[in-house]
Amino acid sequence: MYGKICILLFISYTCLVTADPVSFIKKCKWDDGKCNKESSQAALKIFAAGIPEYNVGVIDPLTIEYVDASSPNMKLIVTDVVVTGLSNCEVKKVQRFEDSSKIIVKLLCAAELKGKYDMKGQLFVIPIEGNGPLYAKVPKIQITAEVDLNVKSKDGNDHWLVKAWRHTFELKDKSTVKFENLFPDNEFLRTSTNELIAQNGNDVIIEIGSNLIKALVGKVVENIKNFFLAVPIKDLSL
Repeated sequence: MYGKICILLFISYTCLVTADPVSFIKKCKWDDGKCNKESSQAALKIFAAGIPEYNVGVIDPLTIEYVDASSPNMKLIVTDVVVTGLSNCEVKKVQRFEDSSKIIVKLLCAAELKGKYDMKGQLFVIPIEGNGPLYAKVPKIQITAEVDLNVKSKDGNDHWLVKAWRHTFELKDKSTVKFENLFPDNEFLRTSTNELIAQNGNDVIIEIGSNLIKALVGKVVENIKNFFLAVPIKDLSL
């Protein structure tokens, strides 16, 4: 009996020390685009749910308390932002560079955003102002992020270090944007402006939503940065 227990303990120990520390990551070679894409897609839902042991916060729902999304023609402050749907993004492309200097990721996502806004300025060269609840539904947005990397030694292992990043986005379907309580003292302006926004949802996002989208992408990149600092390259890549 004692011998059987020892054998079971040995087997358990062996499984623990040989197990992949990040089992949800399928390791790929740098130039295997198909493998990198499939691996990223498989890991997306786990990553989106948050991984506290790797200092990765929840990104579906993604919450941001405050964003200054102002532009030269518009003061726009957005607070209490909650974005849902990012765990269902489709990974369209993952490109890694042999020298670990860069990763390019392309995602196709559908997302909904709720929050509060405080706005005053010009939209499509017409005056606009108000504050209250904000809602947006984006059925198809393609986001491409280009992440510059360094390699950093930590605890005897090499890690990817996010040095800088850039992004672009493209709206692939008609979006819905609603600002409640526009022109609270002028029903005519409120009605006409709401109609204009309803007819031009994509143009509204492009005109005044770019800084907000940048803040959302930045939140995701921050979690990726934390993940790379916690997990060495040898556990992420062949």
